Amino acid sequence: MRILTGLVIALAWAGIASAQETGCAYDPQAFVAQDYETFNTAPEGWQALAINDCYIEAAEAISAWHRAHASDLSADQLRTLTWNAGLMRGAGGDYQSAIFLFRQTFPERGQAAAGHYYTYAMIAFLERDREGLQRVRDALASMPEPEGGVPNGADWPPNLQSVDNLLTCFDSPFGWAVAGYCGDEAEAAAE
Repeated sequence: MRILTGLVIALAWAGIASAQETGCAYDPQAFVAQDYETFNTAPEGWQALAINDCYIEAAEAISAWHRAHASDLSADQLRTLTWNAGLMRGAGGDYQSAIFLFRQTFPERGQAAAGHYYTYAMIAFLERDREGLQRVRDALASMPEPEGGVPNGADWPPNLQSVDNLLTCFDSPFGWAVAGYCGDEAEAAAE
């Protein structure tokens, strides 16, 4: 799910559409009426706002959907929505809210160590802690492969490229850095 979300964000940052061209107005009730899968994974869900550079509005839509459906959500669904709201807040430049949201997304104790590292990496970047980000990256990179190998031929360790993007593009805004766009590259993609 995080990879899909990253792809949506990368497409948006690559200049697919501009908020200035499309506006960021949306109907919260239309989103609230969607089921979880549609809202969270389909192009007509919150990503419809993100793809148009409406990151704060996407975060607000996620929050509204969450409030309307909170009693029906599993812990994993809640964590995913909170993570996505954190991505959108960070992409919109609201780093403090993004940090707050990411801190709520840690996997259960004893599960998904790579997920812990990825969350710490996001927070370190948003807190502008390059040394902390490097330490997290090194810890993630040193994780041994799971016994029996990596499932379905997935990259190991997971999210290492995204964390490397954050380090390489540390001086870029979060939204650009997480997608791997730095400096002049980011400016060219915005044109």
